[in-house]
Amino acid sequence: MADLFKPRGMFGMFKLLSLASLFIIVILARWIGNRTPVRYAKTLSQDDDTTTVNPAGRSFIEQIKSVVSPVVQAVMGFASGQVKSGPVAVSLNQTLDVVLWRSKKKGEIPYYRIPVLTYTPKGNLVAIAEGRRKSQKDENPKIFLVKRSTDGGETWPPSQRIVDDGNKGFKISSYIGTIFVDDITATIFLMYVYCEFCPTRSLMLINSTDDGITWGRPRNITDHVGKDYATHPSPGYGIQKKQEPAKGRLVVCGHGFYNGKGLVLLLSDDHGVTWRPGAVVPSEPFEMKLEKGVFDPDECQPVELPDGSIYIVVRNEKVYKYHCKMTMRSFDGGETLPQNYTYLDQALVEPRISSGLWYHDGTLFYSGVKHDKQRRNLHIRWSYDYGKTWSTEKRIWMDPAGYSTLMMLPQDKNHLYVLYERGHKTEIDEIAITKLKISAI
Repeated sequence: MADLFKPRGMFGMFKLLSLASLFIIVILARWIGNRTPVRYAKTLSQDDDTTTVNPAGRSFIEQIKSVVSPVVQAVMGFASGQVKSGPVAVSLNQTLDVVLWRSKKKGEIPYYRIPVLTYTPKGNLVAIAEGRRKSQKDENPKIFLVKRSTDGGETWPPSQRIVDDGNKGFKISSYIGTIFVDDITATIFLMYVYCEFCPTRSLMLINSTDDGITWGRPRNITDHVGKDYATHPSPGYGIQKKQEPAKGRLVVCGHGFYNGKGLVLLLSDDHGVTWRPGAVVPSEPFEMKLEKGVFDPDECQPVELPDGSIYIVVRNEKVYKYHCKMTMRSFDGGETLPQNYTYLDQALVEPRISSGLWYHDGTLFYSGVKHDKQRRNLHIRWSYDYGKTWSTEKRIWMDPAGYSTLMMLPQDKNHLYVLYERGHKTEIDEIAITKLKISAI
């Protein structure tokens, strides 16, 4: 070890100066880290323009720390004889692409929309979509259609109908919401809203206890949460907490209220038997009809991070400040969503649309349309720092594309699935599933 610090001509002097510089960087980085809060985007409550945020959503200090950090880790690892490994960088490569539903197909339902996807307790895949009887508009009598795959997405038998509005009026209809799994009881749930624009909407819950083969009768759980919180469960999936706090809790994120707009988390601590409202983030102002540019959190997708917190990506419905996603975070199992952890992520550009989210082994994946005004150009992006930066991306579909959702199978940690709306003329021509292999690089 003594020879390492012994100068040997110019090369030896260079080594000595390099080591000294590295240790100075260590001290400087620790000083910065202790004195500077991590700020990767502007909070929604901040109206001034004094904080400079780069396109990746990081402050100037954060950029410095991102450069210094790898060097610091290497030096500290060398000094201690250990090198701690961080998230493994990954790439995505498509291995499968299958169309599940195609609109305007002769002899079938005219339009298919709003796909949701989940794994099943036995490691299969279940996809659900709306069949719209009369037009492509949201206000439409619908049928909920289920497809199930037992071979990793290779084949999908014919659709099964689980909810049918019949030929009722356009406004008296159901709206697909959130699919989720209770791994403890091996139960698949679908929470949705019926008659959203009626004087009193109904929050409905339907479930399967045989891996998605058959489904029970829908039950009305509006009384559990109260009519004020009979929200529209957002398209995507709900979560069951795997970590404390509130381990085992079911969490569903919904948008809209009885007499206003905003976001609400619905919680169950008894495996879906009863429900109650948790965190609430109302629009500002709290009204049903809002002008463009106001704060209006809409469709939302939660995911649990390793520390037990819940990270949520949110549709910015009225384009508050930017054409980009909002993000929120709960540290108490969904009871609250602190305002100082509400951000506008300018890296996640969107044209007001629902997007997918999935966390796996140090990587946070996001699926969404990468355009500020048009629904086209679907990408998957991923982050190694829990959404602070989005360093890598892969284009999935360059033509018109719409809603998307992400999923992995519990027994297969090497593949990621994206179920999404797409087409060549419009974004609702078909609903397809793409399977991507995750590879370390």
